[in-house]
Amino acid sequence: MNDRHTPIVPLPWTDILLAVLIGLSVLAIYIRTLAPSLLWGDSAEFQTLSYTLGMTHPSGYMTQIMLGKLFTYIPVGNIAYRVNLMSAVFGALAVAQVYLIVRMLGGLSIAGISASMMLALSELFWRRALVAESYAIAASMVSTVWLLFLFWRRTQNWRYLFLAGFAGGLSMGIHSTVLMTAVSAVIIMAITTRKRADWIGAAAGALLGIGLTFSFFLYLDHRDPPSSIYNAVYRPSLSAIGLTINDFDTPLERFSAIFPAEHIWAYYFTASPEEVSRRLVEYLSFYPAWAVILIFIGIFALFKRDWRDGLFPLIAFLIVWGFAITVAFSVYQEFYTPAAIFVYVWFGLGASIILELLEQIFQKERTGRRVLQIVVSILLIALPLWQSRRDLNLAITNGYTTFVKRDHLYPIFAPDKAIHDAMRIISRIEDDAIVFTDWDKLYSYIYTAHIEEGRTGIAFHEATITDNPSLAQTTRAYIDANIDVRPIYFTVFMPELTELYQVQQINTTVYRIHRK
Repeated sequence: MNDRHTPIVPLPWTDILLAVLIGLSVLAIYIRTLAPSLLWGDSAEFQTLSYTLGMTHPSGYMTQIMLGKLFTYIPVGNIAYRVNLMSAVFGALAVAQVYLIVRMLGGLSIAGISASMMLALSELFWRRALVAESYAIAASMVSTVWLLFLFWRRTQNWRYLFLAGFAGGLSMGIHSTVLMTAVSAVIIMAITTRKRADWIGAAAGALLGIGLTFSFFLYLDHRDPPSSIYNAVYRPSLSAIGLTINDFDTPLERFSAIFPAEHIWAYYFTASPEEVSRRLVEYLSFYPAWAVILIFIGIFALFKRDWRDGLFPLIAFLIVWGFAITVAFSVYQEFYTPAAIFVYVWFGLGASIILELLEQIFQKERTGRRVLQIVVSILLIALPLWQSRRDLNLAITNGYTTFVKRDHLYPIFAPDKAIHDAMRIISRIEDDAIVFTDWDKLYSYIYTAHIEEGRTGIAFHEATITDNPSLAQTTRAYIDANIDVRPIYFTVFMPELTELYQVQQINTTVYRIHRK
């Protein structure tokens, strides 16, 4: 007889152990193919600010920066490599959690393993676990919230809702896609529970997570190092976004300037109908036909078993995936990464249904049933390996993949290329110089000068922060205030420079300006 006071264990330890083994195996693959050093653009920003603890570009990565700081203490590689490692760790964690979610939803172990492998080895996910970015981390947070939500559904213990809310609140400082899935959680709770403890627990966790995230913002805002986005981008160019220095001198003013109150829903359906159609076709091409069939079987099977379990991932997926499909952003594919958690859980459930059907069909023929189950199980493991055989072969033998080489995700044969390229500029300028450059190179220069070389007196700024290619009025005022006392350089040539200043070309990429 069951004791009603005995706690319900959501998952057996054998599943937890297997998930750990899956996560460690995937982590080994990701580390083998991890970007080895400094990168450019947003990745270089995260690599730099995780060490210097400064504010980032919108739309809020405070929690990620604080987590990144912890990774910078790991004594392996350089600082940039350690921040890349964070993506690999959280990516592997997301893969392990997919196995657990499949099992929580009634899927078979072999199907959960196959689903995890499909996710881990898919190009869309794998590539984003190799560089310092937010997408693999966001995927892990999505799976964490979902897993905790399922723990609550199975145990009715409000503490799991508290933890889910806390993880969701912290995710405000990671990526907006995690917050999008909160809508799904609220809908399911509204339908399934009237318990005050559940609502209080979820709200308390969310408020605690949000409060902690905002405290991270206040901390990074207060530190305000030279590498902060405030100094590297915003302060010299405030007039370009219609602000003055008086509009940017308190934490709340900076918060509203960096994170404008424009509602995220306003970005839906901003892409043209032709672009949306193209993306739909493109998205389907990412999955083999047999996998698509299993995914749809998994969706229907989950609804048949328990529509409440089926509704949560469907709503969350449609919100995140729908944003990626319809938004006008050029980086829309990145939003597929968190959405992939739902897709491959469905895949695992669909694979389970196939195995269960075989058992029912051949229940009287024990030997034939067993043989078919073994064959299908082998196929479920072999197909993900076959799909990614070229990437796996290159990963094992050379330490990179076909898509890394094809898309130049990072320099394969020159690991420190970004640092060496930056040194060509930095070695030619004075310790108190001011340098204007483009976004792609901005933080690779800051990282190299401030972290690698310790030359924190060099100020680096983005030349223009809007689509307008001309210098902002505040940028010109900043230059005029410093041009007589500090050397000022540009690494991007702007035609108006010759109209406003005397331009001295140092080499093919560096120009020094003087007062006329």
